[in-house]
Amino acid sequence: MSKKLSAVIEESLLSSTSHGIPNIIRSDKLAIRLMWIFFAVVSTGLCSYMIVQSIMNYFSFETTSKIQIHTEKSSIFPAITICNSNYFTSEYSAQFIKNFTFDIQSDSNYFNYDQYYKLFQIVTSREELISQSYKFGDSFEKLILNCQILTVDCKNKEYWNYYYHQLYGNCYQINTKKENLIKVSRTGWNNALKIILNISMADGLEGVYPTTGAYIMIHNQTTSPLSTDPFGVSPGLDTNIAISRQFKSSLPKPYSNCDDDTSNSDAFNSKLFKLITSRNISYNQKLCMDLCFQDLIIQECKCYHVDFPFISDQSIKPCYIENDYECMNSKIENDFKESSIENDACQSQCPLECNSMNYKIFYSFTDFIKEKNNDDINKFYNFTGTNRRQMKNDLVSLYFYYETLSYEEIKEKESIDLVGLLSNLGGIAGLFLGISFLSLVEIIEIAFQILHYFIKRTKVDEIRGQIKPV
Repeated sequence: MSKKLSAVIEESLLSSTSHGIPNIIRSDKLAIRLMWIFFAVVSTGLCSYMIVQSIMNYFSFETTSKIQIHTEKSSIFPAITICNSNYFTSEYSAQFIKNFTFDIQSDSNYFNYDQYYKLFQIVTSREELISQSYKFGDSFEKLILNCQILTVDCKNKEYWNYYYHQLYGNCYQINTKKENLIKVSRTGWNNALKIILNISMADGLEGVYPTTGAYIMIHNQTTSPLSTDPFGVSPGLDTNIAISRQFKSSLPKPYSNCDDDTSNSDAFNSKLFKLITSRNISYNQKLCMDLCFQDLIIQECKCYHVDFPFISDQSIKPCYIENDYECMNSKIENDFKESSIENDACQSQCPLECNSMNYKIFYSFTDFIKEKNNDDINKFYNFTGTNRRQMKNDLVSLYFYYETLSYEEIKEKESIDLVGLLSNLGGIAGLFLGISFLSLVEIIEIAFQILHYFIKRTKVDEIRGQIKPV
């Protein structure tokens, strides 16, 4: 019986499409057979090694980046948030401070930081003042002196939104209303969005804040300014702000650390993630991590850090009293020494988004108002004597424009996909052993032949056992 089984296996191997085994069996000379055995073993070893390497490369989930430049005929302009860097600018602020008695000794003849922060704390913590906080800063009519893009007068309020910033107070956003989005089809300084700001303060506020200027934030229409780093603009300058764009699309896990579903508010069971998405803000990890750090300070100090985003319970007050500062600074120092604390606490709550649009800002400065221009403007408005103003200290000129309507798109693609893996395995197996996918069917056939042999043998034994000798 064993000879029949061997014959069945030998017949199947001789008809195999692989080159090594049939030649080993059919070789009638020992030297040739040993040669085929040697090369078959070497080829099998190399084949196995390279197949393992291919599988390991596939499961390392490496990616390649594809960079493309896309040119548009017209592009939506980014949203721009503009703030006076001084929280207290209005006549209402001047009157409030005039009627307020300070019990803080100033260390400076020019400016007292403690006095400023004391004022800020009072306005942002007293219920009767919180509802009136907008009166302390600039009105739209006062801050935005002029706005124009090509022939469009964008001084009209239909292009603007009011935005209250936790640190700068009254801010104004242009190009955030979906029904009045500004689109541009030309580039360069001559086609810029031109804005002139009046950042002056009411009489009596001198020395309330050490510097004057404006803070600018450039972001998407759906992105909160809190997640955007502001840049400052000083008075008396013509500021040219050239904008370029970069869109990055990353493959989700396991190819990178990003999560593909951050646009779905129900995708992650995270308090911070749900907090951001519930405010109709486009999610990004930077904002989430900042909010997480803010949350750690609130839990420990029962107040919030004004330099970090805060969109939680308004009953929580800013950290301004001495004990708050000590607690906050201690928390920052500890997290600086043990950076893993913040990562351990925040990373799990803040998934990384896969798609992002970044605005790159390039700005340059020139003088906006020279002394002669200042004299002409004072004469034109009849500002004389005590009414004479230094316009160079009061006005800011801004020019926003796309450097190009092209944007850079960076897309990640898996280095080896499933089709590539199968192609590699087939190529390696064919190169070293001469086998293909159908060779696997031959193995199945041999297994089937062996199984059929044993089933047939079992039935024969059962029949013999049932026949009684006479």
